[in-house]
Amino acid sequence: MSIVHNTTVPRQNWLGRLALALLIGLLAGILTYLTARAIGSVWLLVNQRELVEAIQQALQQGVMGLANSNLRTLRMIAEAQQRWIAELSIWLGLGVGLVTAIGMYIRLELNAGAS
Repeated sequence: MSIVHNTTVPRQNWLGRLALALLIGLLAGILTYLTARAIGSVWLLVNQRELVEAIQQALQQGVMGLANSNLRTLRMIAEAQQRWIAELSIWLGLGVGLVTAIGMYIRLELNAGAS
């Protein structure tokens, strides 16, 4: 008479908990990224009043208005701020996703050990 231990069920349970934790972390990271991008875009729009006014002035005055404006400089500043917002959003999304996945995995493991 031989006793065979079935180790595939605990391994499948462990992989299921890991996959669930990663999925929840991924969703939290995506949600954080999108929220940060939205907040950053609103902030950029509010703080770029000078660029909007320069564009409006150039459109009203035509070609002569372009010569007197500093649209290129203002546009480059706005693009740099937008790149900074995008990078910050990515880092926030990755950080929140990672922390959420680790926290969820620990919680699932503790719940599995308690039962």
